Amino acid sequence: MATVSTDVARQDDLADVARLLRERRRVLQPEDVGLPRGPRRRTPGLRREEAAALCAISPAYYSRLEQRNPPRPSPTVLAGIARGLRFTRADRDHLFSAAGYDEGRHARGTAHVTPGSMHVLGRLADTPVMAVGPIGEILHQTPSACYLFGDHSHHRGQARSGYHRWFLDFFERQRFSVDEQAVIGAEIVADLRHTLCSGDGDRRARELVTTLLNHSTEFGELWRREPPLLGALGPRRCQIVHPVVGIVEVQREILHTVSLDHRLLIWLAVPGTESHTKLQLSTVLGYQWFSR
Repeated sequence: MATVSTDVARQDDLADVARLLRERRRVLQPEDVGLPRGPRRRTPGLRREEAAALCAISPAYYSRLEQRNPPRPSPTVLAGIARGLRFTRADRDHLFSAAGYDEGRHARGTAHVTPGSMHVLGRLADTPVMAVGPIGEILHQTPSACYLFGDHSHHRGQARSGYHRWFLDFFERQRFSVDEQAVIGAEIVADLRHTLCSGDGDRRARELVTTLLNHSTEFGELWRREPPLLGALGPRRCQIVHPVVGIVEVQREILHTVSLDHRLLIWLAVPGTESHTKLQLSTVLGYQWFSR
């Protein structure tokens, strides 16, 4: 649990948070986040509703934060704000500190998507791409990834980790064939071993492994097997089972970032193939569904 400087966040405690949000919103331009400027824009920087959408919170709640109204945002909300408004790691830590949290502890325990990675994600909105942390937590999805795999932004606690959900939530596997499921389970175990050895996930990785060993027989059996020579996730062919368009064959590519606390997973289909058509169709159908 996060340590706090006070038990109750008063209005004055959020003054620095409000100032940071207002300043950042004025500095960010629509082009920086993949939004059209439009001919009638008078606001310097982003509009409040645009900033709220980038942070995955309601415009009303975002406005309250800029007006320094309690309650204090949770660490999860702050992390989403830092990603959405393209904070650097130092600015992210400052934001946590301004909200009354121990910035050092969160710097060690919270993966952060860099502004550069967020820029790449913004440019690839029509391509399924996810920013994934050391323990499989999905930090950000492009719209196309949401349409292909489902929206994972609502998960909280350990369930934010796709690795946690894979072994403890049956519905997590519905988008994959039986053959794929066997491969993915082994990949997850190997990746967690790699994370523990490299120290990238430290306490959270150990806690996740303990939880899975205590609650998943399947994970325990895989964990006790002889570990493979290769640990971290790598590129390979995958079969995704979409609920409407059916099986989509894609190539999964992995881009590792300099910070090492997140990776970009990209799913590509060969242009001109049936799978490429299905992938495009899943994006169109998803856009229509979420636009209702």
